[in-house]
Amino acid sequence: MNQNKVTKSIANGSTKSRLSSYSNSNSNQSIKIGDNLDHVIKLKPKEIVSFFIFIMFSLCALIMIFSLSINYTSLAPAVVLAQESDQVEVNENATIENNSNNVTQISALSTTDKNNTIQSSNERENKDEGNSTKLITLVTEDVELDIAPGKKVKAWTFNGTVPGPTIRLAEGENVTIKYINKSPIPHTIHFHGNHDDVNDGVIPQVMPGQTYLYNITGEPAGALMYHCHAPPTSLHIRMGMYGALIVDPINKEIAPAKEFVMVMGEYSLKNQMGLDADYYMINGYADQYMHNPLEINHPDLMRIYLINLGTTIPASFHLHSTTFLTYPSGLWDNLPIHSQTVSVAPGDASIVEAKWKYPGTYLFHAHGIQEEKGNMGQIKVIGQGESAEGLDTNIGNNSNTITTNPNVQQHQQSNKTLEVLTESVSMFDWQYELQKKLQNPIVVSSQSDHKGIDREEKKIMKEMDQTKNIQKQGENHSLAIDKTLATNVTESSNANSSSNSNQISIVPGSSSPDSKVFYDPANAEVQLGTEVTWVNNDTNMPHTVTSGNSGTGPTGVFDSGIMMGDGSSYKHVFDKKGEFEYYCTLHPWMIDKIIVK
Repeated sequence: MNQNKVTKSIANGSTKSRLSSYSNSNSNQSIKIGDNLDHVIKLKPKEIVSFFIFIMFSLCALIMIFSLSINYTSLAPAVVLAQESDQVEVNENATIENNSNNVTQISALSTTDKNNTIQSSNERENKDEGNSTKLITLVTEDVELDIAPGKKVKAWTFNGTVPGPTIRLAEGENVTIKYINKSPIPHTIHFHGNHDDVNDGVIPQVMPGQTYLYNITGEPAGALMYHCHAPPTSLHIRMGMYGALIVDPINKEIAPAKEFVMVMGEYSLKNQMGLDADYYMINGYADQYMHNPLEINHPDLMRIYLINLGTTIPASFHLHSTTFLTYPSGLWDNLPIHSQTVSVAPGDASIVEAKWKYPGTYLFHAHGIQEEKGNMGQIKVIGQGESAEGLDTNIGNNSNTITTNPNVQQHQQSNKTLEVLTESVSMFDWQYELQKKLQNPIVVSSQSDHKGIDREEKKIMKEMDQTKNIQKQGENHSLAIDKTLATNVTESSNANSSSNSNQISIVPGSSSPDSKVFYDPANAEVQLGTEVTWVNNDTNMPHTVTSGNSGTGPTGVFDSGIMMGDGSSYKHVFDKKGEFEYYCTLHPWMIDKIIVK
């Protein structure tokens, strides 16, 4: 099988030790051994022994320092990252294209696209400074794909697969993620790791047809993840909107290993918001590694970036016939521990490093009900003189891992000779090619008649159409209520309460697209100078009160931020006349307005 050509980069370090000798500054002075012979003879035995030990200790110390200076560069092998793909150097005037082999092909931004592109503040600052940056493109489209033999389902995806392509960065590396929402409902991308709020992927919701530019830095080093955070988040994740984000350390030397990524996922055929799932897949397809075993040479180390993007239960990951090292929470800065099974909670990760004492074929899986529902695989540990058999040699010839680091080696599965690894080898591309072949994704239109699985999407689409009509016609959600808020009414029931009752309730159930009313009262009329209070009475559901609408985005006049569904409130004084639209950025179909007389 063909192997990708790469440029190897080995991080070398050296320590030079220097020995200095002492010379007497007075060249005319000589030291005669005979002059001090009587003194030496007169030394006590204890003094002679102490002097001898001191000399030997000094010599040993010098030898150790010299040895370390020679061998330091061989202590740590090269860290080899993933194959470069899916990004280009861009600046303000560059044409942005995606050259990946993924299902969805993205062309350059048209004038319309540019006008509909939302930039985070970080991205604007970078462009203002004239700096070039790396660009990664992720696209959301609805697809139909296979998650098991003969089991085709509806999925919401990043770049057409579940999970989406693995993103791999170097620690501290800054990239721009160009996100295009081609689906019929709002979505976001939330990246685990360190970043500011405008790149957090919660607010704003990226509406259908919009593009949002996220700007992130790869930190901390370890196994991280990305996923949609549009509410209900569990639904969007279960429908397939998730992927792995691997950040390689730059100041920590790690042993050479054959590297795999395993993303745990769930899928329910009847109720995606239920506790139980019909399938607990690894990398989006049930039991795929039972028929396509992972392979490693007997002497080598296997490294697994294990990420659980299920929504309900932990994945208790177990390797047969060995124990292994695990880095808690998938972070390289954490001290590893020896494990026989590692339990990874939803939204968490682990880095697993394993070797086997004996060659053979061994199972791996999540302990419990998951292993009975698609979470099973095999690892073939190849001994001397053995060869790989039954592998699909047509898999893994293309580069699919999204990475910005060219210093990578991508290998195929087959092992022709039993050679000990001297640098880390990524199998991410082989895994992604296998995943795409098994899933066989087909993009579907937003008007799909696919029954059952996409009913939630249809509800959201229906409510979005209704709110657009409400916004145009000035209706009040068909509820006959008094639109005028009381003003200057003193509350006497609670001495600590506000002095007026100009209050709007975010009603229970308003987070559902099927709700007939979101705010009570709706389209409220107030007098100039009135302070209006919104109270979130939608139990356990977060909301925002944000000026603007879902079509054009926030206007900046007022914004509550996230209000939890525990009676949290937000106040704003209206000191200008006019009509002020507002909406919930987490549930963009919730639209209303305040009329100030």
